[in-house]
Amino acid sequence: MNEFFQNLPSYQLSGIFIALALLAHILLGVILSGLSKQANKSKNRFDDHFIIAISLPLKSLVWFVLLFSIINTFKGEIAIFANLITYIDITPIFIITWAIIRMLSGVEAYFIDKKSVNQDSIRLVARLTKLLIIVAISLSIAQQMGFSISGLLTFGGVGGVVMGFAAKDMLANIFGGLMLQLDRPFSIGDWIRSSQFEGTVENIGWRMTRIRTFSKNPIYIPNSIFAEIPIETPSRMTNRRIKEVIGIRYDDIAQIPLIVSEVEEMLKAHKEIDGKEPLRVYFNYFNASSLDFNVYAFTKTTGKNEYQRVKQQILLKIAQIIADNKAEIAYPTQTLNIQK
Repeated sequence: MNEFFQNLPSYQLSGIFIALALLAHILLGVILSGLSKQANKSKNRFDDHFIIAISLPLKSLVWFVLLFSIINTFKGEIAIFANLITYIDITPIFIITWAIIRMLSGVEAYFIDKKSVNQDSIRLVARLTKLLIIVAISLSIAQQMGFSISGLLTFGGVGGVVMGFAAKDMLANIFGGLMLQLDRPFSIGDWIRSSQFEGTVENIGWRMTRIRTFSKNPIYIPNSIFAEIPIETPSRMTNRRIKEVIGIRYDDIAQIPLIVSEVEEMLKAHKEIDGKEPLRVYFNYFNASSLDFNVYAFTKTTGKNEYQRVKQQILLKIAQIIADNKAEIAYPTQTLNIQK
């Protein structure tokens, strides 16, 4: 069989290689399609991500074998192919690296689909792992091609110092992004605010974070900024606070104790008010045109719409309690005494 192939002309061998590659490509596609159909039947989505990750690299490997075989066949006839054959040997390393990176992306997508894990941490680990793999394989390829690894590392150390001074701000943003991923003061989807901005976090990148304001405008903030300013994360609140000051007329001072008592009892009995949190209803101020008492309580809900509904209901009940006690809510007034 070997003698048969050796006696064939180069162009005929190339034709046979192309036919075999096409056959292998079709056969591989059928096998992968069958595996994909079987994977779709299972509840576990990990096998789906794995098959998608390896499909393209495997097909690329088939065509690489074809290309290598053709170049090897014509290397005696075409001079450039003789030189090219010594460098094309490292191509499988790139294909394998590509496959590993795609599999890591598949693992990342698999864990992100699961709501029980922290998505930001998964993204951070996946990115760092990909970076380490690329650096390690790049150094291995450099050593295989005859470069001195120790020299590269020494040059990299000196160059790193120079680059550190030249790209100080960029490195500060990168390390700021790393700290955001590790400390997790907020995550994607959180509502955050500071004295300079407020909105919903859409993306936490290596260099900057994208926030969508409530007017739907995007803000791009360098990650180093978050190390210098305090950040509030309202979306992680445990309760929402009701804090109101309500004024009664001076003519109704006799009804104040009863009104305050009934409002307090109403709040304690309300199913939407969290009894584990502080609850205060006290008359505490003689204002210019009113007798003021404060209402201080926390709702169980943290949703904005539900909170507004509960607060509206409570304020209307307070108004009803005041009316039932023959009192009125005060508004700014002046008394003018006219003397003849």
